Amino acid sequence: MKIIKNHFLNFGSVVLLALIAGCSASGGSISPDSSAAGSDETTVVANSFADIPIAPEDAIDVEKSLLINSGEYWLGRAVLRSGQDMNTAFEYYQTNMPQYGWVSITSVQSKISVLTFEKASRVATVQINGGSMRGSYVSITVSPREAIR
Repeated sequence: MKIIKNHFLNFGSVVLLALIAGCSASGGSISPDSSAAGSDETTVVANSFADIPIAPEDAIDVEKSLLINSGEYWLGRAVLRSGQDMNTAFEYYQTNMPQYGWVSITSVQSKISVLTFEKASRVATVQINGGSMRGSYVSITVSPREAIR
């Protein structure tokens, strides 16, 4: 019986330690202009989405993002919390995606704005939703383009 109590006490200590460590975590976002302690992690995340522009005031929501491959050939979704309002974010991606080699296919600016781009055998869809009073949420989904028949 004493052995079971010791194992239960050890297990409880481990769970408590995990909860404390989880509470001190950063919240799952990484800003491209972060410095000092998280700079290595920030560099890895920013390089993973290497061929899309990310504004300095934007933060990547790592928990909501999905990355398959990395660098210039990544697929998946990058979710950003932007410090830019919807109109500024729309203009930012409309202007900066072509500088990364993306060709604009179509765009619609409305309550939920959508821009679509093409680069080689991939398509990128940028969706911009209103966020708080001063910001917006940006979701960039990159997927393979279907072959033209």
